[in-house]
Amino acid sequence: MEFLHTLESIRSPFGDAFFVAATGCADEILFLTLIMLLYWCIDKKLAYRMLFGYMFSALCVNILKLVFRIERPWVRDPSLKPVEKALKGATGYSFPSGHTQNAVAMYGTIAYNLSKSGTEASHNGKHKNENSSICEKWVIIPCVLIILLVLFSRMYLGVHTPEDVLVSLILSSVIIIGLNIAADRITLDGKKRLVIAVFMLAVAAATLSYAIALYLGGYVEYAQIADVCKGCGAGFAFAICWYVESVYIGFDEKAAPFWMQAVKFVIGAAGVLVVRNVIKSVFGSNPVSDTSRYFLMMLWAMLIMPLVIKKYFTKK
Repeated sequence: MEFLHTLESIRSPFGDAFFVAATGCADEILFLTLIMLLYWCIDKKLAYRMLFGYMFSALCVNILKLVFRIERPWVRDPSLKPVEKALKGATGYSFPSGHTQNAVAMYGTIAYNLSKSGTEASHNGKHKNENSSICEKWVIIPCVLIILLVLFSRMYLGVHTPEDVLVSLILSSVIIIGLNIAADRITLDGKKRLVIAVFMLAVAAATLSYAIALYLGGYVEYAQIADVCKGCGAGFAFAICWYVESVYIGFDEKAAPFWMQAVKFVIGAAGVLVVRNVIKSVFGSNPVSDTSRYFLMMLWAMLIMPLVIKKYFTKK
């Protein structure tokens, strides 16, 4: 806590605004926007890798949150005052940091895959275009800096301790790197994909069951497991949709002119926003509502939209 008090003592209006903006780089809306853009329009393979990294790291982080159930820094030390604008995004338990995990899943996956493509070209004796190499560096370096900024911002804002962010950084990085190495080395057929999908469903079901048991038993309030319900709902749908799309649909995200790419992104994003906001406004926030709406959001984004894209947005 001493480190957080030191950061609190050097806060300023500019610093508060800057680090609130920095922590926003790992917010849910930005993550959804980036994933939808990649998946529907630019690079489906990279989107899948990012989603796998996000789902597995989020499940691990949420399991640790439920096991340790460590309160936020200002709850443990009332003399510490967090930045008020950061409180809205500081939901659930403190350890490990969910924002750090989000940042590693997003920007770490992009940086890893760009650096890997450069390394492979070098090993194969291929000379990459100089402009391409410069472009990659200008993407990789900001990705790493954003991860570090998000990590530091959570401490500066007073919503996480160094232990929260460092454990999340290490855990998420190991998961991201491990999953990407496995994806590069393992060729998946239909049976292997089914096994992976079933495994993901089982882990998500076990995590959600544990969270609901804690809630019904009176050990936690719903606010402490809301993110778990959302993540597990998305995890259920992702496992199903990834298997069905990759085995039976196989849409081409690039087979459309630019104006059609823009149209399908607008249609898809509008559908996600409608599901995300309408269900909550009607049924509120509770285990059934949150789990269901994140399941339906992922179902729309990863299964219904690919069917629409394959039928209406593919060159004949």
